[in-house]
Amino acid sequence: MKRFKILIFKILYYTINLAKNKKSLDFLAIFSFLESIIIPLPPDIFLIPITLSKKYKWFYLGLFTTFFSIFGGIFGYLIGMYFWDVIGIKIIELYNGYHHVDYIKDIFDKYGWVVILIAGFSPIPYKIFTLGSGMLGYNFLIFLMCSIISRGLRFLSLTFLVNKYGEKSINLLENHFVKFTIIISIIFIMIVLLLL
Repeated sequence: MKRFKILIFKILYYTINLAKNKKSLDFLAIFSFLESIIIPLPPDIFLIPITLSKKYKWFYLGLFTTFFSIFGGIFGYLIGMYFWDVIGIKIIELYNGYHHVDYIKDIFDKYGWVVILIAGFSPIPYKIFTLGSGMLGYNFLIFLMCSIISRGLRFLSLTFLVNKYGEKSINLLENHFVKFTIIISIIFIMIVLLLL
């Protein structure tokens, strides 16, 4: 987790400069789309600096990222459903995750939509569950609704906090990255459990 945090923050500081570029939204759209299918890094690393640049409203950026992330999630779902043997399995193998496929099937059998909500909000790789939902033929409308809720909450809360606290939010996140991720995930899980 420490190497992951270091990588995230190196990229984050690099992208602060990128955020000033005219094409920053194009890049964020492509990255958000691909992150839901194959890229191992979250779009947060580009969303935070673009929000800090204040070129765009935080709410717009949260919705923008949510839209492209869900669009990528739909594409991932379709890959899992129709092209699992050709493409989906290759993506899973790229992350050395093939041995987790049976585990994912068990989780979907036990918890269904709750899994998608948690994966969409937490640092658990969302792409595994977009591909897995399609592979398992999980109800598309439930998948879509859970993705809209979880990704929307994630990106809107992130852009709100960055807009409200500015540069301090990066320092706070950098110093408490693991704690922040765990606390947010626990709160989200508790909310989901209350809804059950």
